[in-house]
Amino acid sequence: MELPEIKIVNVVGSCDLKTPMNLEEIYPLIENAEYDPERYHCIYIRTPGIKRLVTIFKSGKLNTAGSKSIEEAKSAVLDVVNKLTELGFTDKKPEVKIYNLVANMGLKKEFDLEELSEHFGAEYEPEQFPGAVLKIENPKATFLIFKSGKIVINGVKSNEELENAVKWILEKLKS
Repeated sequence: MELPEIKIVNVVGSCDLKTPMNLEEIYPLIENAEYDPERYHCIYIRTPGIKRLVTIFKSGKLNTAGSKSIEEAKSAVLDVVNKLTELGFTDKKPEVKIYNLVANMGLKKEFDLEELSEHFGAEYEPEQFPGAVLKIENPKATFLIFKSGKIVINGVKSNEELENAVKWILEKLKS
């Protein structure tokens, strides 16, 4: 089965240095960092021209969002960890865990969302949201299906889960 073009639009991940971080000390030493303790309790690091964000919390946890691939998300976090190591704030080399991939694809057909919700048990409340919401357990994924044929997939944690979710929905929509 040939898959349609699948575009990853957001990858969310994190790691835990298990070391408290002194944000006031770290902030001035990190390029492209934002820190306003009265507004938020973390340092935001944005790379100019890229819609990716890495956050550092006092607890030593780092989060990332906005990457377009798993590799990019892991690299973004590890670049910050390496900078913290270089500055003497940690000596840990944590594993970056991926918690969510968001992807979309377009099928060249329109859907009757009422029929789809009846047939698959998807939630469809057009007064509240213009798409049908279909959740599955294996692989664990959520699909937002729109009349136009656009489908947003989220909740998967790997490229393999994403591919399996896409195969699953295409097979169901064929029948």
